[in-house]
This record gives sequence, C-alpha cells and structure tokens, in this order.
Amino acid sequence: MYTARLQENIGKILHGRYTLVAAIGQGASGDVYLAQDLSLGRKVAIKLLHSSLAGDTFFLKRFQSEAKSAASLNHPNIMRVFDWGESESTPYLVLEYLAGGSLREYLNNGELLTESQAASLMLQVAQGLAYAHGRGYVHRDIKPANLLFDDEARIRIADFGLARALSEAAWTEPIGTLMGTARYASPEQALAKESDRSSDVYSLGLVMHEAILGFLPFTGDTTVSLLMARIHGDVSVPAETGALEPILESCLKLSSNDRITSVDLVSQLEKLVRFLDPPTPLKVVGPSPMVADEHGDLTEIGEISVASSGADAAVSDATVIDSLSIVPELAVPFDMLAPRSAPKTQAAAPGPKAARIHSANATPPRRRRPLWLALAALILIALLAAISFAGIPSKVYSLVFATKVPLVVGDTLKAAESSITSAHLKVGTISYAYSSSVKAGDVTSEVPKYGTSLSRGKPVNLVVSKGLAPVEVPAVVGMSATEAENRLKSIGLVPVIQQSYSETAPLNQVMSASPSSGLQDVGTKITLTISQGPTPRQVPNLVGESEQTALAQIKALELVPSESTAYSTTVSSGVVMSQTQTAGSMVQRGTTVAFVVSKGPRMVTVPNVVGDNLQQAEATLNQAGLTVGSVYTYFGSNTVVATSPRPGTSVQAGSSVSIVTG
Repeated sequence: MYTARLQENIGKILHGRYTLVAAIGQGASGDVYLAQDLSLGRKVAIKLLHSSLAGDTFFLKRFQSEAKSAASLNHPNIMRVFDWGESESTPYLVLEYLAGGSLREYLNNGELLTESQAASLMLQVAQGLAYAHGRGYVHRDIKPANLLFDDEARIRIADFGLARALSEAAWTEPIGTLMGTARYASPEQALAKESDRSSDVYSLGLVMHEAILGFLPFTGDTTVSLLMARIHGDVSVPAETGALEPILESCLKLSSNDRITSVDLVSQLEKLVRFLDPPTPLKVVGPSPMVADEHGDLTEIGEISVASSGADAAVSDATVIDSLSIVPELAVPFDMLAPRSAPKTQAAAPGPKAARIHSANATPPRRRRPLWLALAALILIALLAAISFAGIPSKVYSLVFATKVPLVVGDTLKAAESSITSAHLKVGTISYAYSSSVKAGDVTSEVPKYGTSLSRGKPVNLVVSKGLAPVEVPAVVGMSATEAENRLKSIGLVPVIQQSYSETAPLNQVMSASPSSGLQDVGTKITLTISQGPTPRQVPNLVGESEQTALAQIKALELVPSESTAYSTTVSSGVVMSQTQTAGSMVQRGTTVAFVVSKGPRMVTVPNVVGDNLQQAEATLNQAGLTVGSVYTYFGSNTVVATSPRPGTSVQAGSSVSIVTG
C-alpha cells in the first residue's frame, strides 16, 4: 500500500513547476522524490511531508519560518533549500539534488572510512556546522542519512530547520523533547534537555565513530539500552580510530560544557588534515531508490518526552526507561534494560517504581552504586598507596596517570607549549630546522608523535621551523630583464627593478645585481639594474654654424648627419641656414639630424639679346631668370642695340637688365 502511494505521486506536477520523477527516499516525516524544475530546467529533490501534518496550523507556521531561515544558509557543506509550499494540503520542500547518495548508503554497502577520509569528511561537516552555529542555528538531527554527497563526493548537511519544526508540531514545549534519531542522540537529548550546538558536535562524533569502526560506542541490544549507557559517562574511543582518537574523545564528552566547539573542531581538523596523507577518493554510490537500511536510519525524528526533576538533577535509569517506552518502536521489556550483571528477576516489575517517579510529590530514589564501581575505587586507592609507601614501579603509576600527546604540528611555538602544558605534559627540547612546508615560528614535528600515550609530566620535544632554507643568488648579469626576474622568482627571491642608461649594455639587459651572489633568505630583495640603452642626446643649434662645425658637433654626439644645400640671398655660402630636428630636443643615439647649408645667391649670365626686338629680348631675359629694367628708345625703332649689364656679365638671378633700342 505504501509503495502504491509512492508510485501514485510519480508524474505529479507541484504548483505547475516541479514534476515528480522518481522516489529516492523515505522517512517518518515524509517522502523524497527526484523532480524536474520546469522553470529553470534543472533537477531538484522534493521532500513531501506527510499529509497528517497539514492540519497542524502551528506546524505550518513554524515550517514556513524554518524553511525560510534554512534557505538563507549559504555554505558549500550545507544542502540548499530553494523553495517551499503546499500542494493539495501537503507541505513540501524544494532542495538541492545531490546525486552521490548519503553516508548511510555508503556504510550500508559495507564500506568504512580510512583515517584520512574520515578526517577530511569530518572537517567538511564541521565547517558547515560552524557556519550554521555562528548564525544561531542548531541542526538537532546529525546522522549518516542526513549527510549527503554530490557527484564529486563533497558532503552536504541536509534538513537544517526541519527537526525543530517537526518537534514543535508534536509538542507545545520543545524542552522535554528528544529530537533527532535516537541512535545518534546526545546525552542531553536522551535526557530530554534542550539541544544546543554541542549536541550537533556529539552526534557528529558518533557518526564518525561508526564510519571508521563500523559500530557505535557502548553496547546494547536495543536503541534504548544504547541511550542508557550513553548518559552515564564519556565515550572511550578505541585506538583503531588513529589520529582522530583524541578529537573524537573531545566530541563525545558526557557534559556538553566539556565538548569541543564546532569552531575549535574545524581548527583541530584543519591541522590534522594537513598532518595526514591525502585521502583516497570516496566511491559514492548514489541514492538507493526506496530501500530502508537495517537501522531504520531514514526515519526522520523520534519525538520522545521524558520527565525531569531539573536541568542539573540526576535522572535514574527508570526515568529514562519509562519515558522512552512511550514511543512504540522503542518500547522493550523492562528486563532487557537491566544491567547485564544483574539477574533479570530483579527488574521484572517496573510499574510501581515508575509510578512513584512520575508522581507529582515523589522524590526520585537515590540510585545504588554498582559493586564494580566500589571495587574499582578500592583498587585505585591501593595503587596510590603502593606508589607512595611500597615503591611500586613507575609503570603502574604511568598506567593510572597517562595522558595523550596533543597535535601541535602547525601551531606557533607559544600555542604548542600551551597545548602540551594543558595535557599535563612538559615541553622538552626545542630545536630549529628549515622547512619547505611550515612557516617560520611554527612547529614542524613533535616527539613522541601526536596521540601517543605518556605518563603525566613527561617531555614532548619540538622542532620549530626556521622557514625556508637560504638560496644561492644566481648570476643574472647579462641576462634579459624578463629572464633574470623569472630566475629569481623561481627560487623565492624578490627582484626589484631599477633602470639606468648605458653606452655599452643593450636595451633591457641586466647590468648589475645587488646582492649579486652568496646565500640569501627566501624573500630577500635582489636589486637589478636594467639598461635603458644609451643616454639621450640633446640636438645642438646648427643654424648659423659653418658646414664643418655642424658636422663635427653631430658626429661628436654619435648622431647621423644628413646634409643638403640651397641658394640663399640672405645667408652666406657654406653656412647652415636650417635644420629638421629642433635645437634642444632629446633623441636617441644614432638618430639622423638633417640640416641645409647655404650656397649663397644663385648667379646667372646676361644673355645677348642685341638685334632682337623688344618682345623677343624680354622673353629671353625672363627665361634666364632676369627681368627687363628700363627701356631707352631712339629714333622710334623697336630693335635692341644694347643692354646694361652687357651680355655675358654674371649677375644674381632676379636682377633687372636695362635695354636700349634704336
């Protein structure tokens, strides 16, 4: 029947925009479909909430508020919320479609995460949580099914905001409600206290514990027995978790005040990821269409209300047992919840005790401490006494007072010293060495290595980076400027360019370097003097100078003369009368400077026009570059009998010639 209902929804179009294509997930709050956004032409995921929620006016109001808030979260490790609405009285969310499936599906295929993979994956989730926590959001339901991969195996946190909306749909008061899948609930969630940021950190620690080892911490045949064990102490993380062991322990503290914050978790994981080898890529499998996992982890949220005598009051096992049993899928016989060492008959009749606890005027009875706890205390006292008075070897003391070496690689020396001291160890020898990967002043290595168990007070030796090793300044004189710059940059030196004219070095060639040789620290500035070519020449004023003087001046400046001549009636022959380059202008060596030398006035010979008529004589004189001056006529004749100057005389061109006719 359930499958038939899922199939009935295939092909539906929500609000004329989203076409449901295939069912890809299911949970207590609703079903998830792959859909096509007809408006934007992209794949999206649609979560259709159960229709039973549609009649809850308060839920719908909270749902809209939480969806709007979740849509404002914009982080690469948080699933995007694109839209929300109602279709046929069914609320729905439009989400980013992630094709890589969930971590739950990855683990269900029998895969586990390596140390490096787990550190990288946990860092991504922690970054998303730190971003959301910084904006006042708490997820409340971190579990493998809510950690989804895209097709490149990047992780996203899904369902931000939905846990709170669903909890308030079932209960008028969120305090007193256990929100989140029970298997990944924090101790305060199990005790019905209000969730906070540290609850998300605890749940993430449980998820990564399972992803590395294949099982959750504590033992128990049921989810309830797991929760019971969880509320009594910190999680002791196995050494098989490798370098993540101390980080997971800091996440899985019983008291929320003792847990690492999401911001500090990001900082620790960033250091660890740099410390570890790069992870091999995850082979994500994609979503498995409508196959529930063995743990029922696809179930959204189990809302479990428990009675509490106060935020700080001790809660008996019976309180937790009695309150958890109100949820049908978690209900178990009372004898299954008793301690394994106790006979089942001792816990066969919980009714009267549970009734007393829930009575308005009753005081919860003080729980009797188990026998093994008293024995452990006696053994510890005996060990201490032996150390003090009987000289028991220090190995026994070390076992009792052991601590773990913190990860300080990548920290400043001051921060490393603080971390080591806080771990009840002392700083041993501090040596310095060059490093190509760790900046100067930060720790490059620690001995013993991170995660090693040591007796309190033992030393941890540190090696601090001196930065990059000095490099030899290469010989760059004679190289082109570009070649020299690239050579210096390739070994970490910083070229500083200054330019200078040179009569010998070609343009853009390195003439000198300072310093020019020897060992220098990476980042040292090397001053390169680059040739700008010859010094520009100032063109002299040649006009009025003799031809010989002009030539000498131009050649002295290594300029190229270009000489021409012209007649002049004002400038004497052999004197420069003009130049093409303006006097005083700057030109490069080898520039051509043209000038004109006067040839003086042009001279012509007076032609013989005697015997010509006046008209013929005038034409001949004009052709010779002369003009007709005065004309003297005798006896009325038109024939030229004489000229002045006489024929054959050399005169300046343009001179006038007088004519006598007769």
